[in-house]
Amino acid sequence: MLEKLKEKYIFFDVDGTLSEYRYNDKLYSGACPELGCQTLEDLLFSNLFSKARPLKTMQKIVSNLDSNKVFVLGTIVTNNEIEQKYSWLKKNYSTIKKENICFISNTMLKPEVIIEYCKHLNIKKEDVVFVDDRLDILRKAEELGITSYHPSSFME
Repeated sequence: MLEKLKEKYIFFDVDGTLSEYRYNDKLYSGACPELGCQTLEDLLFSNLFSKARPLKTMQKIVSNLDSNKVFVLGTIVTNNEIEQKYSWLKKNYSTIKKENICFISNTMLKPEVIIEYCKHLNIKKEDVVFVDDRLDILRKAEELGITSYHPSSFME
């Protein structure tokens, strides 16, 4: 897989892609299904994300890529979460440049955001890869002509 990424601009999701999708040893909190495994209280006031487990396979992949071509395209709910994710990425994926990190509030906009980055940076869509753990967003990206992979594609 590393060879498929070598000359590409790669946009990685965070939760469930660069990190395990599990917080406080839960997959879902049950309190608010829209928030997944976090509670609104956690997102607003805790330091929950800083304890997320980085995925070693993804760390190895990212560390072997051109840092100028590696981007993070994640979603957030609160400003507290943004700061935690910046710190977590710096600690666990130190080669990713802060200026290549983008957080948005709606996962379904990721393919359109990638297309805007292509326009802004004068990159051909054929030179872009998107890695995310949500199949619905991967399908949408592929329908728009963006090569897309699920994290399972990187597992040995």
